[in-house]
Amino acid sequence: MQTGKGKFRVVLLSILTVILSFTLFGQLKASASSTIIPDISEWQGKLTDSQVSQLKGQVPFIINRRQYGANYVDKYATSNTNLYVKYGIPFGEYDYATFTSAASAKNEAKLFYQRSNKNAKFYVLDYEENDVTSGSTNSAVKAWYNEMRSLTSKKLVFYSYQSFATTYANSARKSFDAQWIANYSSKPTIQTDLWQYTNKKYIPALKESVDASTILNSSKPITWWVGGTQSTAVKATYFSSAVTSVTTTKKIYLYDSTSFKKANRVTEVEPGTTIQVSDLKQRSTGSYYFVTADGKYLTANKNYVE
Repeated sequence: MQTGKGKFRVVLLSILTVILSFTLFGQLKASASSTIIPDISEWQGKLTDSQVSQLKGQVPFIINRRQYGANYVDKYATSNTNLYVKYGIPFGEYDYATFTSAASAKNEAKLFYQRSNKNAKFYVLDYEENDVTSGSTNSAVKAWYNEMRSLTSKKLVFYSYQSFATTYANSARKSFDAQWIANYSSKPTIQTDLWQYTNKKYIPALKESVDASTILNSSKPITWWVGGTQSTAVKATYFSSAVTSVTTTKKIYLYDSTSFKKANRVTEVEPGTTIQVSDLKQRSTGSYYFVTADGKYLTANKNYVE
Protein backbone atom coordinates (compact mmCIF):
# COMPACT_ATOMS: atom_id res chain seq x y z
CA MET A 1 0.00 0.00 0.00
CA GLN A 2 1.38 3.42 -0.91
CA THR A 3 1.83 6.26 1.56
CA GLY A 4 0.25 9.65 0.98
CA LYS A 5 3.60 10.98 -0.28
CA GLY A 6 3.91 8.03 -2.67
CA LYS A 7 0.46 8.66 -4.07
CA PHE A 8 1.31 12.33 -4.53
CA ARG A 9 4.46 11.39 -6.50
CA VAL A 10 2.45 9.07 -8.74
CA VAL A 11 -0.16 11.75 -9.42
CA LEU A 12 2.55 14.35 -10.07
CA LEU A 13 4.37 11.99 -12.44
CA SER A 14 1.13 11.34 -14.32
CA ILE A 15 0.46 15.05 -14.68
CA LEU A 16 3.99 15.70 -15.93
CA THR A 17 3.66 12.84 -18.44
CA VAL A 18 0.46 14.32 -19.85
CA ILE A 19 2.00 17.80 -20.04
CA LEU A 20 5.09 16.44 -21.78
CA SER A 21 2.97 14.50 -24.26
CA PHE A 22 0.98 17.58 -25.20
CA THR A 23 4.16 19.64 -25.41
CA LEU A 24 5.86 17.20 -27.77
CA PHE A 25 2.74 16.87 -29.90
CA GLY A 26 2.41 20.64 -29.97
CA GLN A 27 6.03 20.98 -31.07
CA LEU A 28 5.44 18.48 -33.85
CA LYS A 29 2.39 20.35 -35.06
CA ALA A 30 4.09 23.72 -34.74
CA SER A 31 7.07 22.48 -36.68
CA ALA A 32 4.82 21.03 -39.37
CA SER A 33 2.73 24.15 -39.68
CA SER A 34 5.66 26.59 -39.90
CA THR A 35 5.30 26.37 -43.69
CA ILE A 36 1.69 26.08 -44.85
CA ILE A 37 1.19 24.66 -48.34
CA PRO A 38 -2.52 24.13 -49.05
CA ASP A 39 -4.05 21.90 -51.68
CA ILE A 40 -7.22 23.29 -53.18
CA SER A 41 -10.03 21.85 -55.28
CA GLU A 42 -13.60 22.77 -56.22
CA TRP A 43 -14.58 21.93 -52.63
CA GLN A 44 -13.10 25.30 -51.64
CA GLY A 45 -15.27 26.98 -54.27
CA LYS A 46 -14.47 29.52 -56.94
CA LEU A 47 -11.87 31.74 -55.35
CA THR A 48 -12.15 35.51 -55.55
CA ASP A 49 -9.55 38.14 -56.33
CA SER A 50 -9.67 39.22 -52.69
CA GLN A 51 -9.04 35.69 -51.39
CA VAL A 52 -6.12 35.01 -53.73
CA SER A 53 -4.48 38.38 -53.14
CA GLN A 54 -4.54 37.59 -49.39
CA LEU A 55 -3.27 34.05 -49.98
CA LYS A 56 -0.14 35.48 -51.58
CA GLY A 57 1.03 36.65 -48.16
CA GLN A 58 0.02 33.48 -46.33
CA VAL A 59 1.39 30.57 -48.38
CA PRO A 60 4.59 29.95 -50.41
CA PHE A 61 2.73 27.99 -53.11
CA ILE A 62 -0.50 26.10 -53.77
CA ILE A 63 -1.28 22.66 -55.18
CA ASN A 64 -4.54 22.74 -57.15
CA ARG A 65 -6.64 19.86 -58.44
CA ARG A 66 -7.12 19.88 -62.20
CA GLN A 67 -9.14 16.71 -62.69
CA TYR A 68 -10.74 13.73 -60.99
CA GLY A 69 -9.63 11.09 -63.46
CA ALA A 70 -9.93 11.40 -67.22
CA ASN A 71 -13.67 12.05 -67.25
CA TYR A 72 -14.10 14.91 -64.78
CA VAL A 73 -12.47 18.35 -64.78
CA ASP A 74 -12.46 20.31 -61.54
CA LYS A 75 -15.13 23.03 -61.85
CA TYR A 76 -12.92 25.92 -60.80
CA ALA A 77 -9.43 24.75 -61.77
CA THR A 78 -9.12 27.13 -64.70
CA SER A 79 -10.49 30.14 -62.85
CA ASN A 80 -8.48 29.51 -59.68
CA THR A 81 -5.16 28.85 -61.41
CA ASN A 82 -5.61 31.94 -63.58
CA LEU A 83 -5.95 33.96 -60.37
CA TYR A 84 -2.75 32.40 -58.99
CA VAL A 85 -0.97 33.61 -62.12
CA LYS A 86 -2.55 37.06 -61.81
CA TYR A 87 -1.38 37.51 -58.23
CA GLY A 88 1.99 35.80 -58.63
CA ILE A 89 1.41 32.73 -56.45
CA PRO A 90 3.45 29.72 -57.63
CA PHE A 91 1.40 26.54 -57.96
CA GLY A 92 1.39 22.92 -59.02
CA GLU A 93 -1.54 20.90 -60.35
CA TYR A 94 -2.69 17.40 -59.52
CA ASP A 95 -4.61 14.59 -61.16
CA TYR A 96 -6.71 12.49 -58.78
CA ALA A 97 -6.13 9.12 -60.45
CA THR A 98 -8.95 6.78 -61.46
CA PHE A 99 -7.16 4.88 -64.24
CA THR A 100 -7.85 1.17 -64.67
CA SER A 101 -4.78 0.00 -66.63
CA ALA A 102 -1.50 1.19 -68.10
CA ALA A 103 -3.26 2.30 -71.29
CA SER A 104 -5.90 4.11 -69.25
CA ALA A 105 -3.19 5.78 -67.14
CA LYS A 106 -1.41 7.00 -70.27
CA ASN A 107 -4.62 8.53 -71.60
CA GLU A 108 -5.42 10.12 -68.23
CA ALA A 109 -1.96 11.70 -68.10
CA LYS A 110 -2.29 13.02 -71.64
CA LEU A 111 -5.63 14.68 -70.85
CA PHE A 112 -4.27 16.04 -67.57
CA TYR A 113 -1.42 17.76 -69.32
CA GLN A 114 -3.65 19.10 -72.10
CA ARG A 115 -6.05 20.60 -69.54
CA SER A 116 -3.40 21.98 -67.20
CA ASN A 117 -2.38 25.59 -66.80
CA LYS A 118 1.07 25.66 -68.38
CA ASN A 119 2.24 28.12 -65.72
CA ALA A 120 2.22 25.25 -63.22
CA LYS A 121 5.63 24.66 -61.66
CA PHE A 122 5.10 20.91 -61.27
CA TYR A 123 2.55 18.15 -61.84
CA VAL A 124 1.26 15.63 -59.32
CA LEU A 125 -0.18 12.14 -59.59
CA ASP A 126 -2.61 11.79 -56.67
CA TYR A 127 -2.85 8.02 -56.36
CA GLU A 128 -4.90 7.00 -53.35
CA GLU A 129 -7.52 4.55 -54.63
CA ASN A 130 -6.99 1.35 -56.56
CA ASP A 131 -9.19 1.16 -59.67
CA VAL A 132 -6.75 -0.94 -61.71
CA THR A 133 -8.45 -4.00 -63.20
CA SER A 134 -5.92 -4.90 -65.91
CA GLY A 135 -2.20 -5.35 -65.30
CA SER A 136 -0.36 -4.25 -62.18
CA THR A 137 -0.78 -1.01 -60.28
CA ASN A 138 2.95 -0.30 -60.51
CA SER A 139 2.80 -0.65 -64.31
CA ALA A 140 -0.13 1.76 -64.48
CA VAL A 141 1.62 4.34 -62.29
CA LYS A 142 4.80 4.04 -64.37
CA ALA A 143 2.75 4.46 -67.57
CA TRP A 144 1.30 7.70 -66.19
CA TYR A 145 4.80 8.89 -65.33
CA ASN A 146 6.25 7.95 -68.72
CA GLU A 147 3.49 9.75 -70.61
CA MET A 148 3.87 12.91 -68.54
CA ARG A 149 7.64 12.81 -68.87
CA SER A 150 7.27 12.61 -72.65
CA LEU A 151 5.09 15.73 -72.55
CA THR A 152 6.94 17.96 -70.10
CA SER A 153 10.32 18.48 -68.47
CA LYS A 154 8.74 19.98 -65.36
CA LYS A 155 8.96 18.17 -62.04
CA LEU A 156 6.64 15.19 -61.54
CA VAL A 157 5.49 14.40 -58.01
CA PHE A 158 3.90 11.28 -56.54
CA TYR A 159 1.22 11.71 -53.84
CA SER A 160 -0.45 9.14 -51.62
CA TYR A 161 -0.81 8.15 -48.02
CA GLN A 162 1.98 5.97 -46.71
CA SER A 163 0.38 2.54 -46.52
CA PHE A 164 -1.20 2.87 -49.98
CA ALA A 165 2.05 4.08 -51.53
CA THR A 166 4.03 1.11 -50.27
CA THR A 167 1.30 -1.41 -51.15
CA TYR A 168 0.35 -0.31 -54.66
CA ALA A 169 3.18 1.83 -56.06
CA ASN A 170 6.28 0.95 -54.10
CA SER A 171 8.53 0.63 -57.15
CA ALA A 172 6.88 3.03 -59.62
CA ARG A 173 6.73 5.96 -57.20
CA LYS A 174 10.52 6.02 -57.05
CA SER A 175 10.69 7.21 -60.66
CA PHE A 176 9.13 10.55 -59.68
CA ASP A 177 11.13 13.65 -58.88
CA ALA A 178 9.57 13.98 -55.42
CA GLN A 179 7.36 12.14 -52.94
CA TRP A 180 4.40 13.91 -51.30
CA ILE A 181 3.11 11.69 -48.50
CA ALA A 182 0.05 12.08 -46.26
CA ASN A 183 0.20 10.94 -42.65
CA TYR A 184 -1.81 12.89 -40.09
CA SER A 185 -0.71 11.12 -36.91
CA SER A 186 3.08 11.31 -37.27
CA LYS A 187 5.89 11.95 -39.72
CA PRO A 188 6.02 9.37 -42.54
CA THR A 189 8.66 6.68 -42.23
CA ILE A 190 9.22 6.36 -45.99
CA GLN A 191 11.04 8.82 -48.26
CA THR A 192 9.03 12.05 -48.03
CA ASP A 193 9.86 15.42 -49.54
CA LEU A 194 6.52 17.11 -48.85
CA TRP A 195 4.45 15.99 -45.84
CA GLN A 196 0.69 16.46 -45.76
CA TYR A 197 0.31 16.57 -42.01
CA THR A 198 -3.32 17.69 -41.59
CA ASN A 199 -6.69 18.07 -43.29
CA LYS A 200 -7.78 20.77 -40.85
CA LYS A 201 -5.44 23.72 -41.26
CA TYR A 202 -7.26 27.04 -41.04
CA ILE A 203 -6.34 29.47 -43.80
CA PRO A 204 -7.40 33.04 -42.97
CA ALA A 205 -7.73 34.12 -46.62
CA LEU A 206 -10.18 31.28 -47.29
CA LYS A 207 -11.90 31.47 -43.88
CA GLU A 208 -11.91 27.68 -43.74
CA SER A 209 -9.73 24.68 -42.94
CA VAL A 210 -8.07 22.69 -45.73
CA ASP A 211 -5.51 19.96 -46.32
CA ALA A 212 -2.04 21.37 -45.68
CA SER A 213 1.55 20.24 -46.12
CA THR A 214 5.05 21.30 -45.21
CA ILE A 215 8.56 20.71 -46.48
CA LEU A 216 10.19 17.66 -44.90
CA ASN A 217 13.29 17.23 -47.07
CA SER A 218 15.71 20.13 -46.67
CA SER A 219 17.40 19.24 -49.96
CA LYS A 220 14.12 20.17 -51.71
CA PRO A 221 13.24 23.53 -50.17
CA ILE A 222 10.51 25.85 -51.39
CA THR A 223 12.82 27.13 -54.13
CA TRP A 224 13.02 23.60 -55.56
CA TRP A 225 9.23 23.36 -55.81
CA VAL A 226 8.71 26.73 -57.42
CA GLY A 227 11.90 26.81 -59.49
CA GLY A 228 12.84 25.61 -62.95
CA THR A 229 12.24 22.36 -64.76
CA GLN A 230 13.59 19.09 -63.47
CA SER A 231 15.60 18.60 -66.63
CA THR A 232 17.69 21.67 -65.82
CA ALA A 233 18.42 20.28 -62.35
CA VAL A 234 19.52 16.83 -63.52
CA LYS A 235 23.07 16.49 -64.77
CA ALA A 236 23.39 14.48 -67.95
CA THR A 237 25.13 11.13 -67.49
CA TYR A 238 25.95 8.96 -70.48
CA PHE A 239 26.62 5.37 -71.37
CA SER A 240 30.37 5.21 -71.91
CA SER A 241 30.74 1.54 -72.83
CA ALA A 242 29.10 -0.47 -75.57
CA VAL A 243 25.76 -2.28 -75.10
CA THR A 244 23.61 -4.18 -77.57
CA SER A 245 20.27 -2.54 -76.77
CA VAL A 246 18.68 0.23 -74.72
CA THR A 247 15.14 0.94 -73.56
CA THR A 248 13.68 4.44 -73.69
CA THR A 249 12.39 5.93 -70.42
CA LYS A 250 11.05 9.09 -72.10
CA LYS A 251 9.92 10.03 -75.57
CA ILE A 252 12.97 10.48 -77.82
CA TYR A 253 13.78 10.75 -81.52
CA LEU A 254 16.03 8.89 -83.92
CA TYR A 255 18.06 11.17 -86.17
CA ASP A 256 19.69 10.87 -89.58
CA SER A 257 22.50 13.20 -88.46
CA THR A 258 24.72 13.35 -85.40
CA SER A 259 23.88 17.06 -85.03
CA PHE A 260 20.54 16.02 -83.45
CA LYS A 261 18.81 19.08 -84.92
CA LYS A 262 15.02 19.13 -85.14
CA ALA A 263 15.17 19.03 -88.91
CA ASN A 264 17.06 15.71 -88.72
CA ARG A 265 14.45 13.82 -86.69
CA VAL A 266 13.24 10.76 -88.59
CA THR A 267 11.43 8.61 -86.02
CA GLU A 268 9.58 9.40 -82.80
CA VAL A 269 10.10 6.68 -80.17
CA GLU A 270 7.69 6.16 -77.26
CA PRO A 271 8.86 5.46 -73.68
CA GLY A 272 9.39 1.76 -72.98
CA THR A 273 10.66 0.93 -76.49
CA THR A 274 13.71 -1.32 -76.81
CA ILE A 275 16.17 -0.28 -79.52
CA GLN A 276 19.01 -2.43 -80.87
CA VAL A 277 22.26 -0.48 -81.12
CA SER A 278 25.45 -1.38 -82.94
CA ASP A 279 27.91 1.29 -81.83
CA LEU A 280 28.63 4.02 -79.27
CA LYS A 281 30.35 7.27 -80.28
CA GLN A 282 31.71 10.23 -78.32
CA ARG A 283 31.61 13.87 -79.45
CA SER A 284 34.43 16.31 -78.90
CA THR A 285 32.20 17.99 -76.28
CA GLY A 286 32.28 14.80 -74.19
CA SER A 287 28.69 13.62 -74.79
CA TYR A 288 27.91 10.17 -76.21
CA TYR A 289 25.37 8.89 -78.73
CA PHE A 290 24.37 5.49 -80.08
CA VAL A 291 24.27 4.25 -83.65
CA THR A 292 21.43 1.86 -84.53
CA ALA A 293 21.81 -1.21 -86.73
CA ASP A 294 20.18 0.66 -89.64
CA GLY A 295 22.41 3.72 -89.34
CA LYS A 296 20.29 6.12 -87.31
CA TYR A 297 21.43 8.00 -84.21
CA LEU A 298 20.02 8.44 -80.71
CA THR A 299 21.12 9.86 -77.41
CA ALA A 300 23.14 7.84 -74.91
CA ASN A 301 21.95 10.10 -72.09
CA LYS A 302 20.85 7.89 -69.17
CA ASN A 303 18.07 10.36 -68.36
CA TYR A 304 16.37 9.14 -71.55
CA VAL A 305 17.49 5.55 -72.10
CA GLU A 306 18.45 2.67 -69.84
